[in-house]
Amino acid sequence: MPSIIISSISESAGKSAFAAAIISRLRHDGVDVVSSVDTGELFSEDNGVELVASDDIDASSGSASIIEGSTGEPEADVALAEKLDANIVLVAGLDEDVGAIAPGYGPRLSGIVLNKVPRYREVHAERMLASLSSDGFRCFGWIPEDRRLAANTVESVIAHLEGRLAFDINTTTELVDNVLIGGLVLDWGPFYFRSQENTCVVVRGGRPDVQISALQSETTRAMVLTGGDKPIDYVFYEARTKRIPLIMVDDDTQSTMAALDALTPAGFTHPDKLSRMGELIAERAIIEPILDLVAQPPTR
Repeated sequence: MPSIIISSISESAGKSAFAAAIISRLRHDGVDVVSSVDTGELFSEDNGVELVASDDIDASSGSASIIEGSTGEPEADVALAEKLDANIVLVAGLDEDVGAIAPGYGPRLSGIVLNKVPRYREVHAERMLASLSSDGFRCFGWIPEDRRLAANTVESVIAHLEGRLAFDINTTTELVDNVLIGGLVLDWGPFYFRSQENTCVVVRGGRPDVQISALQSETTRAMVLTGGDKPIDYVFYEARTKRIPLIMVDDDTQSTMAALDALTPAGFTHPDKLSRMGELIAERAIIEPILDLVAQPPTR
């Protein structure tokens, strides 16, 4: 079956996550896949996904090949595409000079995808794609920036803050998309904490009233108690009953928030991130033309 090379102009363009979502969809459709994409443990238990180096991919096999291309090296990707008779899909950012770089991929370039488009810049993305299309490039569409794809796990938060769990719990592999400060708010507590999904709430350890409000919000995934104070028994009981990790740190709330601001977004190798990326490329109707590329080689 044909091969697809996912290329990018710069680092952190999201080509690995994009490629993993394609692999996931192909496996859902019952297609065996040979992949050179570093997907961590996402497909480790799937016998239908064979992980190999790019140089070891056999274009004559009966599996679809999804290859993670280079970053900013069109010549290398074109050479590999010629060898495998592969299509190239370019994943680019909204502020990159795609029109100047894309010609370097020649006729092997089968489509362009703009990734991580910020909110309120959708019109810019549409205009950019229209301009690229008028220049003769096929464009598959754009993918919005999504907090879930940049989220960290509770484990990562604990390690970064050097925090201590108030009790043992096995939900620390869950993702937290947003951080909220539990302080003086004018709104009703649970209403305020429900304003964001999948939150980590940072609150002073001596404020059990705020802590209870956050625990009742149904969107809190973890709570950081600052100042080194232990939770009171009622907060401890509620958090353990709702399976919400309580993380104790010695720093104050301001210092803890500054530390969280410096936390680097985690990579994509989490099942929930893979699921979200799959949803995005389906919602944006990007997956269909990709599947068409799998159906036939470029030199058909």
